[in-house]
Amino acid sequence: MLDFMEYIQLSFAEATNWNRDNSYATLTATAHSLLDFSTPERLRVHLSSLSTPHFATSYTLGTVGLIDGSVSYLYSTVPFTETPSRSTLIPLRKLSPGYRQVNHPIPRDWNTVLDSVTSTSSHDDQQQPFLANKPTLLHATLHLPPPTTLNALFLRRISPTMQLTLAVCSTRGPPLSKSAPQASLLTQLSHDTGKYSNEYLFSTDNALFGWRGLWNFGLDPRSSKEPRLSLLSAGAEAYYSPVSSLIGMSTGLRFSTLAAATDVPASASTGANQSTPISSFPYTLTLTLTPLTGSLSTSYSLRASPNLAFSSRFGFNVYSWESEMVAGCELWRRSKREEDDGLEWARQKMRTWDPVPPPPSELPTTKPMDGEEEATDSVLKIRVDQSWNLRLLWEGRVKELLVSAGVGLGPSSFSSSSWTTASAGAGTQSSGPSYWRGVGVSVFYSS
Repeated sequence: MLDFMEYIQLSFAEATNWNRDNSYATLTATAHSLLDFSTPERLRVHLSSLSTPHFATSYTLGTVGLIDGSVSYLYSTVPFTETPSRSTLIPLRKLSPGYRQVNHPIPRDWNTVLDSVTSTSSHDDQQQPFLANKPTLLHATLHLPPPTTLNALFLRRISPTMQLTLAVCSTRGPPLSKSAPQASLLTQLSHDTGKYSNEYLFSTDNALFGWRGLWNFGLDPRSSKEPRLSLLSAGAEAYYSPVSSLIGMSTGLRFSTLAAATDVPASASTGANQSTPISSFPYTLTLTLTPLTGSLSTSYSLRASPNLAFSSRFGFNVYSWESEMVAGCELWRRSKREEDDGLEWARQKMRTWDPVPPPPSELPTTKPMDGEEEATDSVLKIRVDQSWNLRLLWEGRVKELLVSAGVGLGPSSFSSSSWTTASAGAGTQSSGPSYWRGVGVSVFYSS
């Protein structure tokens, strides 16, 4: 489950109209959310609040032998007046990432946006964020007890197509140590036009330079208004450090259906000729290749219904012949609507008996498959690999609290191979058979 500050940062991206799907970093985000979710390892309590529309705070307290925690603050020039902040109102699908419906790339032409902003400049200065006040976000988290670690984030939208991100990580040494704090700075400049995106990175740690790019095939969203049913994207990344002579690179493909491919038009019930959707279920296919290490990975994710999704991944290394097979699913439980009086079946019957069809404007429309607006009580996620390592995660509401509970079972702890990306026991090996790897609970409350 995402913490409160991550939720606010996602709300900032939505408020500033930034498409996070149009990036090579999120090429495998759907399979990652369904297969590489982490389970709590201990008891943790999160207390958060959106004090003002511009300012948020969060406090975390955890215990496992020793007590630790963190203090977080966030400030944004963009007000979050329409963002639900109470734990009883925040959509659970916003905090528990699952199957992600890839959005249509947003056209990001500076001249078009500039013309629309200039036309409203004489009416309201608040409607011209890129001229009067460029959206900016500041975030800092201090982890306690010593040795303390400070994480800071500076994010600024330079233009509708450009975004600058500065991330700082500083760790203080032991209390009796006189060494200076270890700090590193990561700079990222993102350029997103809708048709393609580029990201340029630099880290002071070993003077690492990096680049990531993603290209969307098919119709150009900047010059075509026709609806697209699917999206094929190709991307790559490369890194180089002149200090340590470190070189890294990877490439990948993604094919995903868009919302237009699964939504049934409302006018279809009136008997009008409509083309058949290419698929009744949203799905996403990915293929990634790391040439230097010889790793090849494919994934297939399918959303069978608004409340059920499946995903599988197969990985293979051409140098060592190591392989990986992982399968997982998520099952959402929807809550009953308070306004449901139990007579919906009678209303459906009355509609079928009515000889005069209602006008098209009053016909029911099919809701998008993303389901983010649906009220949900809980979600159950299951993940199993070829070694029968099982991971279970339950997340839901208990009164006014958001609770995340998980357990890991299996004959051995997760291996430290390159396939393991988010396991609690990565890098450890058990001395013998072990079927109980750990259980944890996290409790969230926000006001």
